[in-house]
Amino acid sequence: MEPWKRWCARTMLGNTIANLHGEGFEDFFHRLMQLGEPGFFPVRTTRGDLGADGLVISKRKLYACYGPQVVREDEVRRKFRSDLAKAVVNRGDDFGAFVFVHNNLRGVGPQVTREISSAKAEHPSLDFEHFGLDQMFRVLKRLDEDEIEDLIGSFPVREMVTGIGMAELAPLLAHLSTRRKQSPLPGNIPVPPSRKLEYNRFSDEMRGFLLLSLPHVPLVQDYYDGMADPVERDEVAAAFRQEYLELAATYEDPDAVVARLQWYILGNEAKELKDQIEANVVLMHFFGECEIFRVPPKDWRADDEVLEGGAA
Repeated sequence: MEPWKRWCARTMLGNTIANLHGEGFEDFFHRLMQLGEPGFFPVRTTRGDLGADGLVISKRKLYACYGPQVVREDEVRRKFRSDLAKAVVNRGDDFGAFVFVHNNLRGVGPQVTREISSAKAEHPSLDFEHFGLDQMFRVLKRLDEDEIEDLIGSFPVREMVTGIGMAELAPLLAHLSTRRKQSPLPGNIPVPPSRKLEYNRFSDEMRGFLLLSLPHVPLVQDYYDGMADPVERDEVAAAFRQEYLELAATYEDPDAVVARLQWYILGNEAKELKDQIEANVVLMHFFGECEIFRVPPKDWRADDEVLEGGAA
C-alpha cells in the first residue's frame, strides 16, 4: 500500500471510531482483531461477558471494550474498575494482561491513567494496557488493502489528496486564528534545513503524506500576505508553537504529535478526510518556518536526505 494511503487509512479509521458507540464499537473491534490478530477470540454478550470482550489465549491477553457516545472520565474509571473486577473473579486463570479498549481519539485521560496505575499496584502479577486509535492502526496496517476498505471504506482517488485550493484553506485558517493564545513569538527562528523531516523520525507513511502537501504550502503565506493585520500570522504562529511544545512534552511518537496538531487546527467541526489533508498544508507551513518540530544540528547527517520541495 502506498504511503499516502496508509496515512489516509489512519484518518479514516479515526473517523470510523469517532462515530461508533456501544455495541457498534465492540463489533468493529471484534472484526478488526479477528482479521489482524491471529488467535483472537471475540466474546459475545449472552448472560454477561464476565469482564471480557475478547481474548488472545496464546498471549494471555484479555480485552475489555468501552465505547461511550460522550466520554466522561468518572464513567470510564467506573467501567474500567467494573470490568477488571469481573475479569479477575471469573477469568483470573485466563489472562496475564488486561487491555482496556476505548474510542477516545485523544487517548485516555489523566484520571484514567491514575486508575490504571492504582490497579497495577493492587494486582502486581498483571500487566495493564490501553488500546485506542494508535494501537488499532497498528493492527489495521497488517491487513490487505481490500480488508482495510471493507472495514473503513474505500480510499479516495489521488486527485482528491492533491487538489487543494485557497478558497478551501481560508476558512480553516480563520478557525485556527480564533484559537490563538497570547504567547510570545520565539526569537531567532532559523531557516529550516532540508533534512528536518528525516531528523524528526516520522513513520514512512506519515512522511510520505506530509510531502504530498508541500506543493500547496505557499498558499498559506499568500493568505497571510493578503491580510490587513500584519501581526495576525505571528500571533497564530506563537499559539501553534505553544500547542506543539505542550504536545511534544506529552507524546514521544512524532506521528501522534502531528495527529493532535491536526485536531488543534480542525477542532471538532471538520471530520472529512479532505479536512485532514488541508490541515497538513497548514501544519507544514509552520513546520517549514521552524515554529514546530526539531531542527537538526549542522553536523547531523541524514540517512536519506529529503528536500522540502519533495525531491530526494
